[in-house]
Amino acid sequence: MFKIDTVPFLESGLPGFLTPHAVQIHVTKHHQGYVDTANKIVPSSEFNGKSIEEILKHASGAIFNNVAQHYNHTFFWKCLTAQHQEVPAPVAEFLNKNFGGVDKFKEQFVQKASTLFGSGWCYLAKNKDGSVSINQYSNAANPVKDDGVPLLAVDTWEHSWYIDYENRKAEYFNKYWGVVNWQFVEQNLKNAKLI
Repeated sequence: MFKIDTVPFLESGLPGFLTPHAVQIHVTKHHQGYVDTANKIVPSSEFNGKSIEEILKHASGAIFNNVAQHYNHTFFWKCLTAQHQEVPAPVAEFLNKNFGGVDKFKEQFVQKASTLFGSGWCYLAKNKDGSVSINQYSNAANPVKDDGVPLLAVDTWEHSWYIDYENRKAEYFNKYWGVVNWQFVEQNLKNAKLI
């Protein structure tokens, strides 16, 4: 059975980024909805008992969409923290080498996230060929489906930003940097053997 891991800022929200109400609606209505649907349809399928990663790589349709959205949201919550963090030196070095610096990376990431048409996700990912890029994914898609490794993500679905930002989508992406869990990003880079 799929379940939502504890989201540490569920009650407090993310000051300067998302209000408690926005976080609670996102977690308890949207994310929970994907989990509930996955728990209804996966047990009677060929994917019963398989890992999330196996399901993401081989499933399609409703099973893929709901399990992938559970995965995407779980990863997204881990990318966020209510405690402001500076970019660790190894991460800054990595971003400088691959994107020309932390600020240039942020600009490129926001540009990719804000130009994704419709609903989806923007990920910094290590791709199957070993390259690193900022990728746009429509709907529930993510790097795992393509044998990639997720490093950082932002949710571009309207439900993630509309409560607090209405039509000011770019503001949501720009304020995202104030709550990024850079220690999580650093661990992901280490696990992917990129730093």
